[in-house]
Amino acid sequence: MFGKIFDIASNAMSANRLRINTVASNIANAHTTRTPEGGPYKRRDVVLVATDMKVEGFDRHLDRASLQNVKVAAVVTDDSPPNRVYDPGHPDADLKTGIVEMPNINPVTEMVNLISASHAYKAAAEVVDITKGMASTLRRLSSRF
Repeated sequence: MFGKIFDIASNAMSANRLRINTVASNIANAHTTRTPEGGPYKRRDVVLVATDMKVEGFDRHLDRASLQNVKVAAVVTDDSPPNRVYDPGHPDADLKTGIVEMPNINPVTEMVNLISASHAYKAAAEVVDITKGMASTLRRLSSRF
């Protein structure tokens, strides 16, 4: 059973590390107006899905909702329109209007996402630590008998 817990926690940590890296990329590119694809940087978001664990024996009769694993389904690009800013001195400004198309990134949203992913990562790491402690205690108690 401990192996399943470690699998779930490690998958959660991996998924949230990707979320943290994606948010960091969004923040780092908040002022990128020129990309290889053309136009301003488009914010990215990680889509997570819950997947059923392969459970056999007595465990399959327990609450299956508590035996869900997390998986990264995709990293999607936000296709909402870019922010339009008047900045005639910017090298990427439209010569006639002085408008620059900026990335569609809201720093407050990104910080909320970063805090959420960080807390989820920390929670999964704590599950690993607690499970290690339980396994160690169980081994120590079982060696007495």
